[in-house]
Amino acid sequence: MIHSTLLGIFAAILSVFVAILIEGASLRSFFHIPAMFLIVGGTLGATFASFSISQITKAVRDTRFALRKTKETDLKLVFFRFWEKARKDGLLSLEDESKKLDNPFFQKGIQLIVDGSDPRTIEEILWEAHEEKEKLDFKSAKIFETAAGFSPTIGIIGTVLGLVTVLENLDGGTKVLGQGIATAFIATFYGISFANLILLPISNQLKVVAKRESNERQAIMRGILSLQSGENRRILAERIDPFVNQ
Repeated sequence: MIHSTLLGIFAAILSVFVAILIEGASLRSFFHIPAMFLIVGGTLGATFASFSISQITKAVRDTRFALRKTKETDLKLVFFRFWEKARKDGLLSLEDESKKLDNPFFQKGIQLIVDGSDPRTIEEILWEAHEEKEKLDFKSAKIFETAAGFSPTIGIIGTVLGLVTVLENLDGGTKVLGQGIATAFIATFYGISFANLILLPISNQLKVVAKRESNERQAIMRGILSLQSGENRRILAERIDPFVNQ
């Protein structure tokens, strides 16, 4: 199934092309390689100048993950399974169960329980890990948001360059002058479209994923502490419900 963000981007771009055709304009008039090269190259260059290579690499990886359909884990069912295991065989028995998890944060929490760490230490360690991961996740969204800010500005630069060329050739006649002005504004068209139809939707999707994972980690923290303290199943569910139902 196509991800909603990809479907939305495709629909937005398609609507632009349909609008151009309805207006009776030629699609060829909107295909300008120099302007496209300026927008893509200028936006990438300004973005790379603003962030480190590792941050941009992570943003690309996060985008691939965010735009991929993934099956969400039912944390309540997982915690209920752990609760049953701990009630029957003790907290130490959770170590083998934790190895089946594909969530490093969850595994860290279970391991801290098994090691016999006190609740305050567990909460501090998990909270620090959570905050660091949250910061990195939202940084990826910020990178695309920043690129979306550069793109229209680069487009204006391209338009200015095109208008300078037009002004240098005023003796070419009104037809040539009109074509030159139209071509000059193509860069602005690319810049605005690139920002609003591609970069900002991706940034927004990364924020959604980052928030969802943030809630998941907070649910895990509450569940881990509830398991360690030996609270009953209902209290365990109450502690994680505010985060898994958002």
